[in-house]
Amino acid sequence: MDRLTQVALNSMRLMAENQKITTSNLAQSNSIGFQADLSDNLGSVYLKSDNSVEDRVFGTRGENGISTARGNMMPTDSTLDVAVDGDGYIVAQTPKGDQVLTRRGDMKVGTDTFLRNGDGNLIIGAGGPIAVPPYKRIEVAADGTISIQPAGDDNPNMTPIGRISLVSTPAQNLTRGFDSFLRPKNGQIPALDPNMKLNSKVLEASNVNSVETLVNLVEHSRSYDMKVKLISTAKEIDTETARLMRNDR
Repeated sequence: MDRLTQVALNSMRLMAENQKITTSNLAQSNSIGFQADLSDNLGSVYLKSDNSVEDRVFGTRGENGISTARGNMMPTDSTLDVAVDGDGYIVAQTPKGDQVLTRRGDMKVGTDTFLRNGDGNLIIGAGGPIAVPPYKRIEVAADGTISIQPAGDDNPNMTPIGRISLVSTPAQNLTRGFDSFLRPKNGQIPALDPNMKLNSKVLEASNVNSVETLVNLVEHSRSYDMKVKLISTAKEIDTETARLMRNDR
């Protein structure tokens, strides 16, 4: 019965991990530009001991991936709301000073005059964080160029003040840190991609499907409960088998 129990316990571990990933995705279902974690990268491992004739195969989890499916586009009235048009990312900087990749484009000018997104991260341009002087009007072009009509200036011509860093990288090179932000696995922020564009006055919603995620939560819970019952049944069978063997004596 130990084989049955070990297989069930291993499955319970995987189901518990799936539940954690799915719950985390659901919690971010309303976050602008969030890309869900994938939990389906499963494999198997072959276990063999030199001192045993019993060989066993167990399920194991590979490295989790990131879903690059597009979220729904939500029109807004703000000229500082942008959405990446394609599979690229905006480069941002966390309060700790490290750079991350994001599709969150709900931008605002902070009290320190720097441009930030809804996570509070600085938006990075060619020369670092983008500072925005006082302005009468502001625009974000498709290539990420930010232009303003300075405050107190009656000249209608717009003055460029910076350009948002737009990059692209394969989904296989993405990893999520403990702070929930995406980074390249190789640790290198990609070079600017001139093919990446922005849509203005629109935000990309999270790509988490709330209904599908809730269904997955229920399935994970039921699967876990089935493994618990399987272990309980194995224990009962083992107990009854031992009792019958005692009676045979």
